[in-house]
Amino acid sequence: MKYMSAKGVYFFLFIAAGLLAACAHHMAMPARPPVRQATAFTAHVKASPDINWVQWSDSAFARARAENKLVFLEISAKWSAWHGQLDESLTSDPAAAEIIEKNYVPVYVDADRRPDIYARYGRRDLPSLSVLNPDGYVLAVASAMTEPELKNLLGTLARNYAKNKTVIDEALKSSSRTPDTKKPLTPYPVSKLPSISLSAIAGEWDNSHGGIGNGKKFPMPEMLDFLIYVSAHPEFWKGTDPAPLAKAALNGMAAGLYDGAEGGFYRYSDTPDWKSPHKEKLLGLNAGLMAVYFAAYEQYKDRKYLETGKSCARFLSEHLLDRKAGAFMNSMSGKPVAGSGIEMDRTIFADANGKAALAFLEAYRATGRKEYLKTALGALDYIINNLYNNKTGILHCKGAEGNMLALSDQVMPGLAAARAYEATADKKYLDFAVNIAGICDRKFYDPKGFGFYGFWYASRPIGLLKDKKKPQDENAGMSELLLALHYLTGRDGYGRQARATLVPFIPAFRKYPVWSAPAALAAAKICSRAYEFFVTGAASDPGFSELLGKSYTFKCPDRVVVPLDMTVDRKRLDHLGYGHNKTPILYVCSETACFPPVRPGESMEKVRAMLEKSREAKQEEHGK
Repeated sequence: MKYMSAKGVYFFLFIAAGLLAACAHHMAMPARPPVRQATAFTAHVKASPDINWVQWSDSAFARARAENKLVFLEISAKWSAWHGQLDESLTSDPAAAEIIEKNYVPVYVDADRRPDIYARYGRRDLPSLSVLNPDGYVLAVASAMTEPELKNLLGTLARNYAKNKTVIDEALKSSSRTPDTKKPLTPYPVSKLPSISLSAIAGEWDNSHGGIGNGKKFPMPEMLDFLIYVSAHPEFWKGTDPAPLAKAALNGMAAGLYDGAEGGFYRYSDTPDWKSPHKEKLLGLNAGLMAVYFAAYEQYKDRKYLETGKSCARFLSEHLLDRKAGAFMNSMSGKPVAGSGIEMDRTIFADANGKAALAFLEAYRATGRKEYLKTALGALDYIINNLYNNKTGILHCKGAEGNMLALSDQVMPGLAAARAYEATADKKYLDFAVNIAGICDRKFYDPKGFGFYGFWYASRPIGLLKDKKKPQDENAGMSELLLALHYLTGRDGYGRQARATLVPFIPAFRKYPVWSAPAALAAAKICSRAYEFFVTGAASDPGFSELLGKSYTFKCPDRVVVPLDMTVDRKRLDHLGYGHNKTPILYVCSETACFPPVRPGESMEKVRAMLEKSREAKQEEHGK
């Protein structure tokens, strides 16, 4: 979306949910649930004083009710290319500013700091504008309109609302109610989900450049994760080879969306060939794509993917890493700032740093380079030491209040910690992951409908936020975390819950199979079963570290490393029948058999050969 100058085009769209009795010429959007109004929120510091922006808070909506005003909501972010231009357009016309100031409570939300508000009211393109009633129901959202039309429309909405407040509020409230259909879930077995999603993606894929769509092109690391993983699992193909799909996008993005000079991926392209990028660079997106390229190198053995992954790692380490904190800053906007280079958001967010830790752990897995492991642990340790409370969970960032927690801030660091335990055998990471899973179970889990809600609130939220949603990406990540804990702890309950977590998303495979790739990936990992690499013995023995490193960097998409120290894991060792031998030994087991043990100094080639035979036998059995 492009916001022009004050004389240019404005963007404001009103989407129909049904005609309001008092607004015959303006339609109401089906209201999204309003968000929990926590008070710790950054106000709009860049806007002109002509509009007195306030924080999203209980008091802002109380003021709107007391003054019978609507709420004019802007959601943006520091990295948004059109953020400043929108501010200039809003305030350069005194008449427009006067209408907003006189008839509305203007509220500004930073999308990065309040992901719950962004999830309910925002759109992919920022800034996002909305008009809300005092209960947080949506009356209007954004698209194209000239400035005279905008002023006329805002004035008309305000006048109609002042005259017909009761009728409009009731119409919005009625249109926002979630129908209680209680339809039975579509009975897809979990094992079918990867094939369904893969076939749907292939049907809409841009075979020339990769990705979905013929206009704007957004990178989708979760979808690429899925394609790369199922490339190693022909049992899910049903005639559709995912490798050409993944490679088309990997090659196209590297040629167009990647900054060959400074490194890092831009946020999206205005054209389908990836070659008209917007210049923002976000930590979460770059971490996701970095992990994708390293995984692609492991699967497809193409060194250009390795080089892209390494280059992206250098970009993150050189430009976004806060070396004092050991964690990563949020974004680079692409907008120059006089005397200080590119404008940056230096905030350290938990979910994005969890993704960064996962990316550097994937880099360590692909290359064996210990500096990648060190970087991953630095980001993870920052979260544990600065944002985590073992009773209440992980805050979004420093200074955030604990009355709102995001599932993504729990899942990404939790999954990274589980992987870090595989790489280091450090129990603090396993304990952290186990505790995070417990916090999610207590605060986010829906025991009646399965799955996890996206946000938790300490008190009753305002308006429609009480109509809680279960985001697919975070639930897929939670399923992967639970599956990892199933293997790392040996507790079957985690495995059952990992499968149950996907249940709410099964119906979506019928309606939206293309966009169900995250859940399809989790389902594929559940159904594929892991090869367990049990590293046993005294963890203090150098041979233990040697076997641990060999196991973690072993090229197998389905391997999970389970460190078992004979001094603290005696019960598990007894249960598995491995005894309490101090001498380090590696046991590799599939679902049906174990391979001959490996000792320090021995080659992993026999494991590689037997594992390949095991995989071939599984695929042949599936084909029969």
